[in-house]
Amino acid sequence: MCGIAGIIGKRDKAASQMMLEKIKHRGPDADGIWLSPINEFPASLCHTRLSILDLSEAGSQPFHSVDNRYVIVFNGEIYNYIELRDALISKYRISFRSRTDTEVLLYGFTLEGIDFLSKCNGMWAFCVWDRLENKATLCRDRFGVKPLYYIKINSGALGFSSEMKGLTPLLNSVHPSTNIESFFSNPFDYEFSDLCSINGISRIPGGSYAEFSNGKLEVTQWWNTLDHINRKDGAYPTLVNQWGELFTDSVKLRMRSDVRIGTALSGGLDSSSVLAVMAQIGRCEQHNQDRITHDWQHGICCSYPGSSLDETAWAARVAESCGVAFNSVAVNPIQSSWDLLHSLAQVEDPYITMPLPMLATYQAIKSLGVSVTLDGHGADELFSGYGHLNAALNCASSYNEYQEIIAIEASTRTGVFSRKEQESIKNRLRIHLKILLAKHKIFPRTILKSLLSREYEPENNLDAFSSRLFKARLEMRNHENFKAMDLFSQVLYEIFHLTILPTLLRNYDRYSMANGLEIRMPFMDWRLVCYTFSLPWQAKLGGSFTKRIQRDSLSGVLCDDIRLRRDKIGWNAPVHEWFRGPLRPSIEESLKNLNDTPYIRKGVKAWEIFNNISHPTFADGQQLWISILPQLWMNSLSSHVWS
Repeated sequence: MCGIAGIIGKRDKAASQMMLEKIKHRGPDADGIWLSPINEFPASLCHTRLSILDLSEAGSQPFHSVDNRYVIVFNGEIYNYIELRDALISKYRISFRSRTDTEVLLYGFTLEGIDFLSKCNGMWAFCVWDRLENKATLCRDRFGVKPLYYIKINSGALGFSSEMKGLTPLLNSVHPSTNIESFFSNPFDYEFSDLCSINGISRIPGGSYAEFSNGKLEVTQWWNTLDHINRKDGAYPTLVNQWGELFTDSVKLRMRSDVRIGTALSGGLDSSSVLAVMAQIGRCEQHNQDRITHDWQHGICCSYPGSSLDETAWAARVAESCGVAFNSVAVNPIQSSWDLLHSLAQVEDPYITMPLPMLATYQAIKSLGVSVTLDGHGADELFSGYGHLNAALNCASSYNEYQEIIAIEASTRTGVFSRKEQESIKNRLRIHLKILLAKHKIFPRTILKSLLSREYEPENNLDAFSSRLFKARLEMRNHENFKAMDLFSQVLYEIFHLTILPTLLRNYDRYSMANGLEIRMPFMDWRLVCYTFSLPWQAKLGGSFTKRIQRDSLSGVLCDDIRLRRDKIGWNAPVHEWFRGPLRPSIEESLKNLNDTPYIRKGVKAWEIFNNISHPTFADGQQLWISILPQLWMNSLSSHVWS
């Protein structure tokens, strides 16, 4: 895992060094710059390294093919690189010079082109420079786990980087995008696209590659999950076994490392599932054969001592059941390396959650000597961890199924599954109303907005921001495999590919890589994703639980008090308590020093309201953060992180 940057069309060592400095945190172990010879087409390629595989100099980048025609800078991991390497040796008689996945990717891509990517199981962003044809290929993985940004320079050159701040040496100034108002209002609706929050900067969308030659950039989508969905109609126990086998293999591949790895535990089902399978694999696998690290037994939980949101006890229970060392790291927002404005600049994009606790957590994990974590991101979007159960009601075909779905929804808040709790007259009327609406395919406007049935204005009435989402949804909904999905799965497909998950992937890349730490995500294995979206909705929601097939496949692997836990909340920091405590002075100082704008007036009013609440809740703190975020983010652009 690393940081990459470069300029195609310009040979500039000074600019390259400044670009590297901006993303040095992504790769603290080494760095390198390659400048094309004077007699060649000008190009500058930069790399800053976080050493994970082959810690020797043989793994340094920029990396050259043996004939020196191709140069690659690569950020990411190809988890099945051992199998791909063996296949390339068998087919092309290649003699590899390193034990890296970088070299496997370079030869596979240069020999087989874009088609080779379909064989790769991993996450990546890379640039391959062809010195013979003067052509650069920039590419991102299927789901956009790893970032890649670019700018077009007036001279006809192209600059690219793993982070937007890596491009600031090529910009005259840093200003918000003209779409910033839409970004504040719709923070989940742009990450899938090429639009960015900083003016002049664009991104290569996930699952796409771009070719840059003769001053022209052409972007092409190489991956669409819908093309790889095949409906699974087997008996449920068979589906459970198949899903479990895929998940286990996904975890196993992601345990390949030459450095210490761990798991960021929250005490919930997803991260606990990952650690439990790691423990199962660690007890029985021949590590040396598959390059699975021996040093994986580290469960780490961020702790908020004395807070109502502290889940250390749950996480400790998981670690104990797996026979893994448990580390609790106390997170104090004023003892980290970042203040509010600095943290916002570090993560770059505005977001509804304060970045300080996540930055501090991964900083603490890194301090334990852990350079890689296997975390549970992606499972909520595969199975619905956000309460998108209205859509499931449309799939139910009986009163009992409706009753069960509503009881499941209540259990995610109360921790108790009980149909009896749903027996009030009000709830019975609500159930019958939903049955009637579903039977006749009639939906109130409020329900329409929560499902995928809403109508959109004609495209020519949309701004650039909304137009991209319109086009993406239109293409998605016209695909035959999407039409064949049940409504519940359609809702999940959208939040996985277009809205919630792409935004979270961006954020967690910044949180971790700000500390030189790599996150691997077993739930994001493309085989598991395609398989899960091929399942009927009853495999995802039923048997009185959300995430049904995940829970059932882990029976006997994960302890039942965690596997069957219902009341898990998201990874939330006690901001409502911090705003009244350690962060109060910095908030007051920030609001005092900011310019008088509609944003700041709204923020000051929200601060007054918050301080008049006798016992603020997490929701109160969250609302305050959303109110003060726009002006804080605007001011963060003046941070030294950007300049």
